[in-house]
Amino acid sequence: MTDKEIMDGVLAEFANMAAIPRPSNCERQISNFLKERALSFGCDVIQDEKHNLIIDKQAAPGCENWPRVILQAHMDMVCVAKEGVVYNPVTSLIKIINDGEYLRADGTSLGADDGIGVSAIMYLLQQDFQHGPIRAIFTVDEEQGMSGAKALDNKYLLDAKYLINCDSEDFDILTISSAGSVNIDAERRITWHKPECRFAYEFTIKDLHGGHSGEAINCGYANAVKIAAQAITFISKKTEMELASFNSYKARNVIPSEATFVFTTPLSDVNVFNVVVSKINKYLNEAYGQTEKNFKVICKPCELPEKVMSDEDMRSVVDFINLSMTGVLKMSTVEKDLVELSANIGPVVTRENHVIIYCFPRSSVDILVEEITSLYKQLGKRCGVRVVSAEPAPGWPVNPDSKLKDIALKTFKEQNGYDMQAKSMHAGLECSYFYAKNPHLDMVSIGPNNIDIHSPNERLELKTLVPHVKLIQGMIEKLNK
Repeated sequence: MTDKEIMDGVLAEFANMAAIPRPSNCERQISNFLKERALSFGCDVIQDEKHNLIIDKQAAPGCENWPRVILQAHMDMVCVAKEGVVYNPVTSLIKIINDGEYLRADGTSLGADDGIGVSAIMYLLQQDFQHGPIRAIFTVDEEQGMSGAKALDNKYLLDAKYLINCDSEDFDILTISSAGSVNIDAERRITWHKPECRFAYEFTIKDLHGGHSGEAINCGYANAVKIAAQAITFISKKTEMELASFNSYKARNVIPSEATFVFTTPLSDVNVFNVVVSKINKYLNEAYGQTEKNFKVICKPCELPEKVMSDEDMRSVVDFINLSMTGVLKMSTVEKDLVELSANIGPVVTRENHVIIYCFPRSSVDILVEEITSLYKQLGKRCGVRVVSAEPAPGWPVNPDSKLKDIALKTFKEQNGYDMQAKSMHAGLECSYFYAKNPHLDMVSIGPNNIDIHSPNERLELKTLVPHVKLIQGMIEKLNK
């Protein structure tokens, strides 16, 4: 395989994926496509009830007694678009732009997280090289609930010795453990009434950096939901106000880059609120000036809403957001520069009968996830907000005896001439569920450089793609014991 053949082959597989919409919980079409494609080049394929795919490739001649290795990636993607870009995650295709240095999308997220992992595996399944039995596992719903990994039958993991997860974003970093997490939903039932105030305004904070709420949580980016709640507090101190809506629509695992609320007031002059706009601008510049360069704070008149919430409802929602923990909460005392506990707040969505606030804490220590869940529930009681937590996702601990780790580091050094770093990851990986199903699996996670994932600025650094594929192949060729 020449470098050009590898590059062209993997990008062709990725182009196939970009042509099929695949937000979380809408993976049937991409699963069916990949199933038929794998069958076409001679693999055995099982598609389970969740539309997870289990694809088996027989060992190369003479390698039948080698241990089975699993190559794993997820089919779904986070679907976000720049303001003004017409994009429906369920129907719109991803328009790929290749400038020779990066692969990116035209105004939307690219979906290389984790479409490039799937594409690299699909390419390797078609190649002839020295390998034992290979099993590719492509899961659904990694980005929202990891329900695909949760539902995967244990039997597909118990007969394997090694698992290479292809869902990391740094080419020269080997991920050897990951954080657990829990979905927390905070809901306030709303009592609506007609607005008593005559004038309405829309207040927006936008163009904050955003980013992955695990990988970027320690980068110092502002949270638009928290900033919007501060703005409501400032306005309510300045004048009577009625809150009609509060919305921020990014995914739970994305640091909110935009938030908007609509309110009514007896004040007819929008310029009065320039003081609040200036306050928020000042706060962002002083507190986040090194990381937030392009933000905008806008207050403008809008149509009078049909209904507004009670003052008690508004206070409840805003107090919960203002008092909620967000960002880095604890650093590891064992591994340098590793975030051990964090939380993200957002999205916030105003619905017909309630406002719902989504919270997402993470930790590599499961008991800390339990602790922060309890704190959210206590805060909810104090603020009059109903807090419900889902089943926590477990953590994937470090394996001090990992042979696969040693092989990965050695292969990388041989192929690239410098050392790969082995690190733990403050983000969720499906490896945690695979570990829970088979604690004896020797696992690592790798990937090419994928920058600004979960955002419209997502881009894949092309020069790392071919070496990434070679690394997978080189590792497999050494797994003969």
